[in-house]
Amino acid sequence: MTRTLLRACLDCGKQVRGKPRCGTCTARVARAKAAKRPGMRTYSETERRRRLVADHRAWCPGLEDHPAHPSADLVADHVVEVAVSGLETGPLRVLCRQENSRRSARVLARYMARDPSPAEQPITLSTSGDSGPVVA
Repeated sequence: MTRTLLRACLDCGKQVRGKPRCGTCTARVARAKAAKRPGMRTYSETERRRRLVADHRAWCPGLEDHPAHPSADLVADHVVEVAVSGLETGPLRVLCRQENSRRSARVLARYMARDPSPAEQPITLSTSGDSGPVVA
């Protein structure tokens, strides 16, 4: 049996095996993330999502460019992405995890292309003979 190599925790530098953060830092990051979205982990929100997914009985309705298909890994997805001004308590729909991730990546890529964060420099491809991305 092989063991994963030790590496430094992303936050405190303590040696960890197989994970990006130590247990203490993982818990701290989880608490900070939960504090930003206090309504996300309430009983009523969890129950609303669970009921919606249970009603679909392992069937992903698909998206406009992908047909409906059977799936055992369904998730509740916001109709309007929270990252793009949607409400946490807004309407939900059911998608398989793969379709949800694909849709989220597409929506966020479109949003970030239109309005990158002020802290982030836009990345462009080099037009000279040098290969690789260049910060504009």
